[in-house]
Amino acid sequence: MITLPSFDEMMRMAKEEPQALEALRTNAIEQTIANAKADNQPQLRALQHRIDVTITRASNPCQSMVQLSNMMHDKLALLNTAFQNPAALDQHQASVAQFRPNPQRNPAANH
Repeated sequence: MITLPSFDEMMRMAKEEPQALEALRTNAIEQTIANAKADNQPQLRALQHRIDVTITRASNPCQSMVQLSNMMHDKLALLNTAFQNPAALDQHQASVAQFRPNPQRNPAANH
């Protein structure tokens, strides 16, 4: 289990030692993923990558918090659907666009 500093200590780190706080965050995430079942680790790493990209692309911490909160709410809504109406998750719908072959791309088809 990971032992984190107190909230006040992490607030101090955020103000005075942001690199140390980021290292603590990264280490805690890596330990958590490493302690998960091996079957779950690839999905957890993919999720963490998506979180990291969202944080990096945000123009400020508030924007990243809002985007991550929206991501969490989307996943919770999907989980709620899985509990309330599991059959709905199996109902895939897609519109398929038909493409005509382009004879200029395949000259052998013209002969």
